Amino acid sequence: MLGQSSFAQADSVFLSVNSKLISEIQIITPNGENGIRENYTFFKYRYWLGEIDTVSMTIVDRSEPVKSKRKKIEYQKYGACDSAINKIRNNAYYWKMRSDIGKVVRQEIGYGNDKLNNLQNLESNRIEDFSNKCQDEFKVEVSELNKQLLKEINRIKEDKIERYHKLKTSPETVDSTEIASFLNTFDLCDTDLKSLELIILQNPADFVTSIDKLSDSDFFTFTLKLDDFPENSKISEMKESLRKVAKKSKRKRKTIRKIKTTKG
Repeated sequence: MLGQSSFAQADSVFLSVNSKLISEIQIITPNGENGIRENYTFFKYRYWLGEIDTVSMTIVDRSEPVKSKRKKIEYQKYGACDSAINKIRNNAYYWKMRSDIGKVVRQEIGYGNDKLNNLQNLESNRIEDFSNKCQDEFKVEVSELNKQLLKEINRIKEDKIERYHKLKTSPETVDSTEIASFLNTFDLCDTDLKSLELIILQNPADFVTSIDKLSDSDFFTFTLKLDDFPENSKISEMKESLRKVAKKSKRKRKTIRKIKTTKG
């Protein structure tokens, strides 16, 4: 999860900032005749670490021309744990962790989990000062947050898997009330999409009753998630199962139209 590299420790580093709409920042850590260069971008209050490469330290001793009609790159020397350096490195490290967590969330549980979202927001408020800790110390704090978030993701995932197995093994126990409860927490993730497939195939009449009882806004939100089924889903079978439901329902027809495999 936390795959961002640790950088060689040094007493000082060299910083350049090219300010524009998406600012470009370089931090060079000396390592003998060469240096390790971290290339960052900055946009909307967040730093993002891009390529890490090796450069000759001679470039910090002069103004290096980049391209014609562009200003030369100028480097300033800073302490390795100067607040300006900490802010760039720690901000980038934190948001990289949050980005990685977001990918796990989308795959495993979906985004609409209030407890996880509240936890992320609470902790992100605690880690709002990126300047006062050197990165090695800051990484420990971020690692603890990462563990907390993954633990909560796994707990939610296990609940969703347990629900899926119940739907698969005991479809006769599922009624419109339980389906309504499922729809209330249904999210765009693999397990919930598999659960929805089972409900439509095994309990289509109760499913139609449940979606007809949703508010307009809740039903609209529900339909936004119906074009993202994995490629191995039984799309034709689900549509046919709904068509066989005798009850006339505009929402049933819209659901049939919206069910599709994932885009791209």
